Amino acid sequence: MLFLLSPDGLDPLPVTSQHLLCESYPEPPPVRSYPQLKLCCKNLLMEEWDKAAPAPARYPYRPSLKPHLFMGLDKFSVGRLHQMRSGKSYLRAHPSWDNDAPTTCPRCQSAPERFEHAILHHSAKELARTRHLQGVLDIGPDAPVWSLAPLLGALARFIKSTATAFPPGMFSRLSSSVSSVSSSSSNVVSFGYFMSSQES
Repeated sequence: MLFLLSPDGLDPLPVTSQHLLCESYPEPPPVRSYPQLKLCCKNLLMEEWDKAAPAPARYPYRPSLKPHLFMGLDKFSVGRLHQMRSGKSYLRAHPSWDNDAPTTCPRCQSAPERFEHAILHHSAKELARTRHLQGVLDIGPDAPVWSLAPLLGALARFIKSTATAFPPGMFSRLSSSVSSVSSSSSNVVSFGYFMSSQES
């Protein structure tokens, strides 16, 4: 047993467990198992994270202690999604270094070109949306698309097929590259067909 001296310095006083606890420290919640303890620590960490480094108002997606599911996509699609989710992409209505640039969608001219508009409401992309995004009805923080791999794959295909949030001028460069590759591929196919016909 431990002892403390009394205020007059003469009589020793026993130290109990109450002396070792800070009066202002809250009682820990009852924890009965390791998974409960792990969940409690995770919740406390997330609370402290939100307090120490709160996300900007334009970013509604909650931080996570594990990589987002869309990080398993190809690198280019991951970059497009990260940028559009953070509101810092090549879409016109997202903040950029050119504050005087128009924010209206350059293709449909009907609304500001934000993430939701570019994916769900753009009228010129209706055909691609019907082809790729049958199950994607929402892209908000709690939307199923962020937790289901098939929907994420469909979203990535839609972004690529419509060049959504591509860097300016990249789509024209891609088109010329695809044309040249297609021409080369047709020549290769013709040559292959010629060789097979000669062998037969």
